[in-house]
Amino acid sequence: MTTNLNDCFRLNSLSVVDVIGVDATVIVNNLTTNEVKTLQLNEGCETFVTDVRGKSVGHFHVIRMENGFRFVGPHGQSERLAMHIDRYTIREDAAVSILDTKYVGFVFSSVPPQPPSERLQYWNGVFGMDDLVGLHVRWLGASSWLLIAENDQVDQIISRLRERNIAIQTEKEFHHERIIAGYPWYGIDIDDSNLPQEVDRNAESISFTKGCYLGQETVARLDALGQVQRKLVQVELDGIMPTAGAILVSQGKQVIRLTSVTPFKDGKSVAIGFARRTHFEPGSMAMTPDETCVGKVM
Repeated sequence: MTTNLNDCFRLNSLSVVDVIGVDATVIVNNLTTNEVKTLQLNEGCETFVTDVRGKSVGHFHVIRMENGFRFVGPHGQSERLAMHIDRYTIREDAAVSILDTKYVGFVFSSVPPQPPSERLQYWNGVFGMDDLVGLHVRWLGASSWLLIAENDQVDQIISRLRERNIAIQTEKEFHHERIIAGYPWYGIDIDDSNLPQEVDRNAESISFTKGCYLGQETVARLDALGQVQRKLVQVELDGIMPTAGAILVSQGKQVIRLTSVTPFKDGKSVAIGFARRTHFEPGSMAMTPDETCVGKVM
């Protein structure tokens, strides 16, 4: 399937967490891999939240709001994030709110109704509704965006979309498109066992100049040594499509473990998976043990 610019994808479940208070900047900066201190109002960035070992507690887009920050990301991260923030908040003044049940998401792959900029943007007034919020996300590519709707707004939004002949696709179809776009999904492709550099989103999600934060020593050491032993890659598959969790081998060794797989075209499929160092480079080849499918790193 090729995404039509008039298509959108409904996500019934998201992780949405607000950190509000006079010390919100200090708290968020101390727990994230990207530079958040310099974000202006309604600007954002993609970031990992890391623990003391440098492992990924979560992967979000974080936006500066008037009194703090909003984290938005794949469903299932909010409680862990809230507990993590609470654990490392001692004397700071900030309140954490989990808002997952309040919102529904509609993801668009097209250029948003805001001029794109170097930093991610967050804005009000989508479709002429003052309280309807839009947010740049990279889930389906550089120009994709997310409409964040409260539950009681959903019927009105669906009506507005139909008036514009915008088709509403399912969450399954969303994951098809984000796999083709090569975007990893927390809880499917990555979890709290992964170091940020293993996810291969360094340019988008990690600042190596921002200074200290929880887990920064591990992240900086890996950057200096370049010794990450596994990394997420995108793989083009030719043959019988394997399932998520399948292993690809080369010269009798397991070299890639697939985490997401979707059909593509011309009998081929596309996957995301963790590769060993021998198979980081585009063009690296591997196959399923039964040789029914051949994979090439993209």
